[in-house]
Amino acid sequence: MKIFTAAVVKGGTAKTTTCTALSQIAAAAGQRVLAIDLDPQANFSSYIGADPNQPGSYDLLNDTTAALQLIQQTEQGIFAISASRNLGVIKTTPASAMKLQKALEPLKNNFDVCFIDTPPGILELQNVALHATTGLIIPLEPDSSSLQGLYQIADMANHAKKRNPELSFTGIVLTKYDSRPAINRYLKDVLIEKGAEMEIPYLMDIRQGIKVREAQAMQQSLFDYAPRSNPANDYKKLYEMIMEG
Repeated sequence: MKIFTAAVVKGGTAKTTTCTALSQIAAAAGQRVLAIDLDPQANFSSYIGADPNQPGSYDLLNDTTAALQLIQQTEQGIFAISASRNLGVIKTTPASAMKLQKALEPLKNNFDVCFIDTPPGILELQNVALHATTGLIIPLEPDSSSLQGLYQIADMANHAKKRNPELSFTGIVLTKYDSRPAINRYLKDVLIEKGAEMEIPYLMDIRQGIKVREAQAMQQSLFDYAPRSNPANDYKKLYEMIMEG
């Protein structure tokens, strides 16, 4: 099972949108997809149609329930471990940082791919995800603070690699991208250059599109709601790219 985590310390970079879209594409492609929501806001759970009121990742990280017992199957064809507000009080230690990795071990033959969404700013939960993942996707928006966000998550990932040697940088994804403003093109070039210096590949940019928000509000797959939209086409390319890697 390939395990991808979308993580960056900064908020508003479309981490959840990226996890949602990739999970939906994988399910539509006939893959057995596991989605794990580690964000107390539980937006990933909501967007894929999982019930955040059911036991989920909080119970998993507190060792109260085995992962298999927490999985919901959604109408979108995605298997999910949902989030809840309780996740905001999770505190981890070096030992507990490995909990998710250990919990996923028995499931590796049950699923083809897993996507993990993380919250902005809650470093404990990002650290738990990094210790479980095999591929780190770094969604960034064309913003002057994105470079600092890249440095921060790269430092966290390199530290996590000491205990999770399977972790690798899948790459940077520039979200909500509009190529018309010169500043956006400049920031993209900077991220490509600085990422290359850290051996983090630049994958691609995802164009802006209102259809993403509309599909999320309807709890529908973007690829059913607006399959020809720019973001849908871009996320399809991203999915093919990361699965071939």
